[in-house]
Amino acid sequence: MILGPTAGASLLSLASIRAAWAQASSANAPTNLFDIQPVAEDAYFAFARPQAVANCNATIFVNWADVLVVDAHSKPSAASALIAQIRKQITPKPVRYLVDTHFHWDHAQGNAGYREAFGQDLKIISSAATRKLEATLLAPRLQASLDPHGLPFSSQPHIPVLLDDARKQLSAAHSAQQRAALAERVRQLESFAREMRNFHPELPTVTFDKSYVIRDRAHDLHIEFHGRAHTAGDVVVYCPQKHVVATGDMVIGTLPFLGDSYPKEWPITIDSVAKLDFNRVCGGHGNVGHGKQRMMDQRNYIEELAERVENGKTAGLSLADIQKSIPVSSIKAFSDDDYGRLVSSGRDLSSMQQAVDTNIEHIYTRLGQN
Repeated sequence: MILGPTAGASLLSLASIRAAWAQASSANAPTNLFDIQPVAEDAYFAFARPQAVANCNATIFVNWADVLVVDAHSKPSAASALIAQIRKQITPKPVRYLVDTHFHWDHAQGNAGYREAFGQDLKIISSAATRKLEATLLAPRLQASLDPHGLPFSSQPHIPVLLDDARKQLSAAHSAQQRAALAERVRQLESFAREMRNFHPELPTVTFDKSYVIRDRAHDLHIEFHGRAHTAGDVVVYCPQKHVVATGDMVIGTLPFLGDSYPKEWPITIDSVAKLDFNRVCGGHGNVGHGKQRMMDQRNYIEELAERVENGKTAGLSLADIQKSIPVSSIKAFSDDDYGRLVSSGRDLSSMQQAVDTNIEHIYTRLGQN
């Protein structure tokens, strides 16, 4: 489809998006960026495979005549690759709805891939707060992550630094296996930098304050804002007939990121979502959750950490002192073996403590935010 220029988008930006779509649609395009698995009838989870620049997971609901996809990844070509997988592995039906659960780079920078594929028939849906945050923060945060002298936001990869490190490792690699892996990492980082150099956000076209409901012959889809949590605008997508909820990064299969969060409100928001009737939780990162236990474990972790950081801050302790006072071994939420194993997977004690210390720092900074 040929589209009229998006307001404010440069011709170079549109050209790069189209080039990414053409690449992803070609015979040689990768069709294995995601592992697609069914979670219910007409509901699928697309697990993002590891990449040098991470993508979020996606949830796919197949409606009577079209498709709704939850979240759009870190770049348009990744979205295009998932579209190719949907067509090949699930259905030829067009994507008519795309939901941005929140504004973060790895969930919304790929919107243009869907717009280029499906044109003006596509509705990009988000909360009003998320659209505002995308308009103000997506582009400057990305540019900082691409600038060799930039100071990227803490959740975003600093591409020039990562590239320099990968090239140094490649030059020092000894085995053919190491060289191949590092060469692929360099290729992915360079490709991301080229694709995103002229990035312009493709913003949501449908916004709401509390809820937006799609009533389809196949099922109903409720897109709902339950309160501030991971960001100011998080929404979930809930299908009551299939007992599935897609949560973005409000509930995930690893430690949560709190850099833009509302740590005192987040547990309350999770409590509200938990009242819905579902048995599958499709988060933005990590594997599918079964039942509500993981959700409540994450809720309890955030509540516990927020209370301890707030108490330390009220007592006049410095950030460093608060971090020292909360060793991993003292966190009650980790005493649940399943949740403790889940969040520590792939981490030794030192890196686990570092991850918790980062959560503490973010809570310390975010407490009292309006």
